[in-house]
Amino acid sequence: MNARDIGKQRQDAHPKGTPRYYNNPNAEDTIGVTGEIAFARKYGLEIDDSIRPEGDGHVDFEVNVNQNKVTIDVKTARKAYNLLIKEWEIENCADVLVLAEYKPNGKIKFIGWETKDIMKIMPKKIFSSLGIVNYHRSKDELRPMSQLDSLLGR
Repeated sequence: MNARDIGKQRQDAHPKGTPRYYNNPNAEDTIGVTGEIAFARKYGLEIDDSIRPEGDGHVDFEVNVNQNKVTIDVKTARKAYNLLIKEWEIENCADVLVLAEYKPNGKIKFIGWETKDIMKIMPKKIFSSLGIVNYHRSKDELRPMSQLDSLLGR
């Protein structure tokens, strides 16, 4: 199954839909799945392509780092200027949050990453007309992917 199919199935699993940033209701899910697939390929992981009406619990991957379970969520955006975590999501988000940029050709560029604990102390702001309050950290302030590569043994 490809990213477009998984993205459509994920969006269709929400009977009343969820707020979307794009006119195409499947675009956001497809972009997100594309980021997950690229991350899985880079780090030799499996994506969870199951469809859950209640969502994935804000976790895309679970890995072991120094014999500790660490959860990872890949946040993929067309305009990846900031790592954004919704205010209501922060308590239940993954341990590690990765910012990825979706390029027009469908390619993914990993920008950087940060921990949940650091994101909790970041400022909050509304970035769109949807009125969603997000914790945010500029892409220029994120930890480099080389550090995550080292932690994950790549």
